[in-house]
Amino acid sequence: MANEEALNHTVPLFLTSLRRIQVIGGRHRGRTLDQHLVLVAWSEAAMAACKALNGQFDHKCVRDPEHKAATGSFGFHSEGFNALGFAKIKYILNGLSAGHDVVFLDTDIIVLQDPLPYFLGRGADMWAAQEKCVVWNDTLSLASLPKDVEIEPTKLPALNIGVLHFKATAGVTRCVYSWISDMYFQVEYRPLVWDQDIYGKLIMRCARQHHLRWQALDPRLFQSACFPKCGCTFADAVAQEPHRLGQSSKGLSFVGDNECEPRHWLGGDEGRGSRKGGGHVFEDEIDGKEDSVDAGSPEGASPTSPWLLRHFACTGATATKAKFMKSMLEGVLNHTNAKITRNVKGRRLHQRTL
Repeated sequence: MANEEALNHTVPLFLTSLRRIQVIGGRHRGRTLDQHLVLVAWSEAAMAACKALNGQFDHKCVRDPEHKAATGSFGFHSEGFNALGFAKIKYILNGLSAGHDVVFLDTDIIVLQDPLPYFLGRGADMWAAQEKCVVWNDTLSLASLPKDVEIEPTKLPALNIGVLHFKATAGVTRCVYSWISDMYFQVEYRPLVWDQDIYGKLIMRCARQHHLRWQALDPRLFQSACFPKCGCTFADAVAQEPHRLGQSSKGLSFVGDNECEPRHWLGGDEGRGSRKGGGHVFEDEIDGKEDSVDAGSPEGASPTSPWLLRHFACTGATATKAKFMKSMLEGVLNHTNAKITRNVKGRRLHQRTL
């Protein structure tokens, strides 16, 4: 989904990141990810702007005349914010109903590697990104945790629906239909209904009822600007300890003037936790909790993996998001340090862009 402001700021950067990445296997081998993207425009002006970008990229543009044209960044629970929630689910449901697996991405994202092998390789029926940097084992289904994982509901990862994946099965389609139906019926007595809030509550019940695997993405691979400093990290060994699941993890430290380094997103031995002779220093919990994890502790530090993408949520209005996205893209292309986030601790900015 994209309006004029997004198409002028974040969408070209989003498309540039997709254009860089080729599918490495299967019948679509060699095609770039922008060739598999459908952008939905809410106005004639947005449709024209979307098509104008076809001179540089190979995405598909679709006009949805059912929604009012909306411009700018949407404040939390504004008319545009709420309308966007209903539209998002409608498009996901349409894709599933046609028999297609669906990947939904907000346009304030820089994609660094093809995420599809990850989505398809861990047995999940549905995926969602994490809202905060917390320790989690991405092989666990939120709807059916094993008996040895005794975790309080409040310790389950809070989810962000800016990155979603759905398999085109009957059970998944039923859950997405229930998601939009529940929102529709709640509007009459709860006008400030929020798609992300309903998603977390309803999908849990529906996944259990239909025996679906509903999993949370690894925040070390699917990074967010809502995470502290230069990104989320914790040792693999920590994620295997049931009592550590759900604990806040510390972030990768800034260098220089609140900048992040290529080794933060490239991973490998250089991206592992604090150790003798160098490496990253992890400091400041995301919310000041005493139970945060020292990801760089020697009790199981492991090399980090290259990021698959970074979501620029929590960074303000559309133009501000684009500034950080451009900085990261330049850092990736030139292998240089980049400013990719606001230096704000423990603060969530509820703002949305198409």
